Amino acid sequence: MRKDRFDQARLINIANGLTAVRILLLPVFAWLLISGQPREAIVVFVACGVSDGLDGLLARWLHQRTLIGAYLDPIADKLLMATAFIVLAIVHIIPIWLTVLVISRDIFILIGCFLYLMLLDDAEIYPTRFSKLNTFVQILTVVYFLALTGFPTFFTNVFTENGSRVTTCVEIGCAITTVISGIQYVAIGMRKLANG
Repeated sequence: MRKDRFDQARLINIANGLTAVRILLLPVFAWLLISGQPREAIVVFVACGVSDGLDGLLARWLHQRTLIGAYLDPIADKLLMATAFIVLAIVHIIPIWLTVLVISRDIFILIGCFLYLMLLDDAEIYPTRFSKLNTFVQILTVVYFLALTGFPTFFTNVFTENGSRVTTCVEIGCAITTVISGIQYVAIGMRKLANG
């Protein structure tokens, strides 16, 4: 990640402010879920998602891309997804094994990035297309379980007898994309370390 691509003079701007707000909303989101208010939690989660899209757009449109924003934005995204999966597992909405799988993948990636930076002194690390797909699937998984909890009557009427099958498909889809994405990152990291 080259530093000359970013505006170093302005660390505080609208884009970075939205990212900071997203991080500050995380404990609110967690508290709403733990206190049994899934509908309100959905609103906060959607607000976080909207701010995620807006901060990137504003950073480009207003030429407010900063180095701290480039690092803070993906960290905020990871914190949001980690918080969502962990709290949903704590309140017994998402299976614990799925949460462990998602968090383990992120931990392995963070460790790999740290080793990559320490050994090669290079920050040119970008998400792959499959990683973006996995992130999208994880978001859909969280939204699905939040909606399932917040609007149980609606889901019962829509899915009737197939509700458990849909839930199983969502869990398996999230697990498969998470595992494949993790393996892909390991392969890429090993190849770059070998070449370096």
